[in-house]
Amino acid sequence: MSIRVTRKRARTEASENSFVGNDLPRQHDKEFWYTDGTIILIAGNVEFRIYKGILAEHSPVFKDMFTMPQPPQEESGSDDEPCPIVHVSDSPEDLRHVLRVYMPKSDASPYSPANPSFDAISATIRLGHKYQISRLVDHSIAYLKKYYTDDFDTWTTSDAPGPPGFVARHAIGIVNLARLTSESSLLPTAFLACCTLGTEIIEGLAREDGAREYLSMADVALCFVAKAQLVQETFDNAIAIFAPPSAECADPAECGKRLARLTQLVGSVASRVANMGPLHSIVEIMWGDAKDRTLCDQCWAMVNARDVERRTALWRCLSDILGLTDDSPYTAEESDEESDDEGMTTD
Repeated sequence: MSIRVTRKRARTEASENSFVGNDLPRQHDKEFWYTDGTIILIAGNVEFRIYKGILAEHSPVFKDMFTMPQPPQEESGSDDEPCPIVHVSDSPEDLRHVLRVYMPKSDASPYSPANPSFDAISATIRLGHKYQISRLVDHSIAYLKKYYTDDFDTWTTSDAPGPPGFVARHAIGIVNLARLTSESSLLPTAFLACCTLGTEIIEGLAREDGAREYLSMADVALCFVAKAQLVQETFDNAIAIFAPPSAECADPAECGKRLARLTQLVGSVASRVANMGPLHSIVEIMWGDAKDRTLCDQCWAMVNARDVERRTALWRCLSDILGLTDDSPYTAEESDEESDDEGMTTD
């Protein structure tokens, strides 16, 4: 039976608009307050005094906004020379990540340190998309593509399931970022990571600014449906690689018995197989870097070859299993619901 659902916008608890006009006392940002700055951006209760020309050069949205008549500084408690004030609906944490890219303190690289945190990547993509800073979005997406790849060989040779410092729950954010930017190549491995989550898939992901984001209900449904099929595919593949013996086997009867015992042993490592995921090598799970000395060389080579072959075949149909293709048994329909405006206000 095919399942059709309506995909709606991923939900974020404590939306960006909640950072505007709160009642907390204003404070200067400790990192970005230049006394000779030409604009004050207020995010939440934090004031950033910066150089508007730098942002305007990279963002047509900021450029247009800064060309509008701005009132002089009235609300800021600063004794510095007055300058215009603009309120933005972003969190101070998110805005700070973007400013670090274009006004770096000590490193000319767009990212400092070399491996950006999830929160830095998330902020630069979300705000880069919002303010049309295309190069910032492109650089951040390119970084994610090194880990959430659509190339099987690259994925299997990666030492980690995600970027340094990322945890499994961050896959929720990666799916949402991929949806936001229409970067579909990120989705298969990001969804694959989501399918390994437990209750976190419902609990969502807490960002550093206190907001909590969730998958859309349609994407949660994709994960639930796909997870069952992926578990089945995992054990089907694990069993299939152990039968029959190699055509070049030196002792088919003996190797056949050993392969049959190995098939039975798959059940003893079921929890590890399920936790590692369907694309992880069953050979590596059961033997690590060792070799099964009870099999002849031909059968051992066959087991390894079948392992790669089955995982490669599964990789090729991963998007279909995850419901990411039009002809998948699980198809999501886009709704007419539009995402909420992420507006800005000026004082």
